[in-house]
Amino acid sequence: MKFEQTITVEASIDAVRAFFEDVPAVAECVPGVEGVTPVEPDVYDGRFRIKLGPLGFTLAGRAHIERDADGTWRLKGEGRDSRVGAGVSAALEARLAEVPGGTEVQAVADLQFSGRLGELGQPLIRRKADAMLAEFAEHLQDALRSR
Repeated sequence: MKFEQTITVEASIDAVRAFFEDVPAVAECVPGVEGVTPVEPDVYDGRFRIKLGPLGFTLAGRAHIERDADGTWRLKGEGRDSRVGAGVSAALEARLAEVPGGTEVQAVADLQFSGRLGELGQPLIRRKADAMLAEFAEHLQDALRSR
């Protein structure tokens, strides 16, 4: 399932770029992400808790981060909740662009769901993803203001 979203934050592109270098700090802005720890350079383990409809999931997994010189970040990761037989693999790309009054973050995600997560309907998942992105944008803006 593909998602594309754009958010704008009131901070310079340099401030956003510097903040994105601190992966655990960015992870704190994502609703449901917890326990992000570096394993080696640009490789992180963590957990993601999410409730979709009546079902709750705790996905544990690993993410690999890549950065391009043009300011594009790529994340590839997988997580599983063996308790309920669910999993997700994700490929995320984020690009920064300077806009009047701030920085635009353009995100494209390709998520593949398996097990119980794969059985849920796309409209439910899309609504949850949109709500989570809106919450992420608020947390990101707050984190950038406090720096």
